[in-house]
Amino acid sequence: MPEVLSRKTRYKLQYAVIWAFLRCGRILPFPMRVKLGGALLGFAIAHLKTPRGRIESNLQRIFPEMSAEEREEIVNAVGKNFGKSFIEVLNNDSSIKYPELRHVSGPGLLALREAQASGRGAILVSGHFGQWDAARLFLKAEGTDVGAVYRPSNNTYFDRLFVPQIENAGRPAFSSGRRGTLEMVRHIRAGGVVAILLDQRFHDGEKLDFMGQPAMTSTAAASMALKYDLPMIPVYCTRRGNSLHIDVEFEEPIPHSTPTEMTQLANDSLTRRVQETPGQWYWLHNRWST
Repeated sequence: MPEVLSRKTRYKLQYAVIWAFLRCGRILPFPMRVKLGGALLGFAIAHLKTPRGRIESNLQRIFPEMSAEEREEIVNAVGKNFGKSFIEVLNNDSSIKYPELRHVSGPGLLALREAQASGRGAILVSGHFGQWDAARLFLKAEGTDVGAVYRPSNNTYFDRLFVPQIENAGRPAFSSGRRGTLEMVRHIRAGGVVAILLDQRFHDGEKLDFMGQPAMTSTAAASMALKYDLPMIPVYCTRRGNSLHIDVEFEEPIPHSTPTEMTQLANDSLTRRVQETPGQWYWLHNRWST
């Protein structure tokens, strides 16, 4: 019992620190809030031993011949991008008021609009790349709510901050697991749109290629697209340099075939994006461990 109480107390303290940090940031205008908060968080990610070690280890796995100088540049870029992205996501209620920061293109947007016009749902797939919530913010501003799947935090107090902000970019938010999956199925069958990030390790998934290495990957998104005849559209939200401007690009829908083949094509699509701008992907994931 004392150990449980100790963990609970620790979680409460962690929550209190994050809550205070975010509340203090609210004093500042949104752009300044993101730049300052993102810089502080980004510096910590790039320089603290544990997150830095994870990034470097993954980079060495995927790019074994990369020089130390190149790795250092990417580590710093990951910190800067994720720092900003994390603060932006936790301020989605403010971010949505700045549509001029999102620049949208790509043939997949027309496919999405056609599906919605015909009363059908759609599945958007992406990864923790750039500012991954920017596509949902854009679509919500257009009048299309896009639900999202999230993994509940080990510290459940964090979800008091996190989940409402997920829903500020589009409702509803579905927790990973059986109940959330059933709710998501009802949503898309009713003509709703959902966004799924495929780049986290999924123990019960299939071992597919991701950046040249085997990675356990969920094929559920493709299975749902096939079962309910929905377009499965890759979308990427690439940050312009170190700014707050985001290029949101909707790619062509992935052709229907099998869940495995479609998910592999989604992995290949994300791979190309990461290879082009490796500093925009969240290299802290333990993505390739089996």
